[in-house]
Amino acid sequence: MTLGEAITLVLQRTGLSITVTANKNQARTYLSLSASEHLPLVPWWFLDRTTTFATVAATRSYQPISGQVTAWWSFVDETNDRPLEIVGPDAYDLLDPDRTRDGSAYKVHIAGLDATTGYPVVDLWYTPDSVATIRVRYRMDINVWSSTDDTSDLTVLGLPRILHSALLYDASAKYMEENGDDTGSDRERQNHNRAVRAAKRQNLLMQGNRSDPPNGNNNDPFGILLGTSLVTG
Repeated sequence: MTLGEAITLVLQRTGLSITVTANKNQARTYLSLSASEHLPLVPWWFLDRTTTFATVAATRSYQPISGQVTAWWSFVDETNDRPLEIVGPDAYDLLDPDRTRDGSAYKVHIAGLDATTGYPVVDLWYTPDSVATIRVRYRMDINVWSSTDDTSDLTVLGLPRILHSALLYDASAKYMEENGDDTGSDRERQNHNRAVRAAKRQNLLMQGNRSDPPNGNNNDPFGILLGTSLVTG
């Protein structure tokens, strides 16, 4: 489903004209807001990304991602086969107060957003003295959508098919609420909640063949029950 098709469906569900530009713009805004609100619900597998960037001698700060990030998972110096620890601002400043030490990087500090680009900035320590390839694992954010995105499929814009209906119902509910149709909005909320439950179930299946420790009443013959008693020999 393209963004334009989703806009049309939202307007059809809310009973508004699909040819009025103001209606289409509002529907797009609601769809974009809905997409951003769904991101923190669970650790969605499809938001995880991996990229690399190259260090430059005597350069401490970098913008490895040309976009927004909602979580940083790891930094690895591939050239020197070494993971880089992510540290907070206080720990980072105490490492090298006058910032004179250089060499291969060991630590990373997430330093905020660049005032010009709006992209995240990371600082390295030591200050690199040579070229190295740094691999980054992170969770992406989804950009605000505009009319130029209307011909793009929602999967290309960052959302897999399982969430398309949830996005559609949520945007319709927002639009109906704005127009005072509380009954219609409640109906769309119920549709939305059902769609999100299905998406969450699928999301679990994408996390690999893993199992959690069983509860006390679990009858799993292959499970190890974790109790509170201390066993001594």
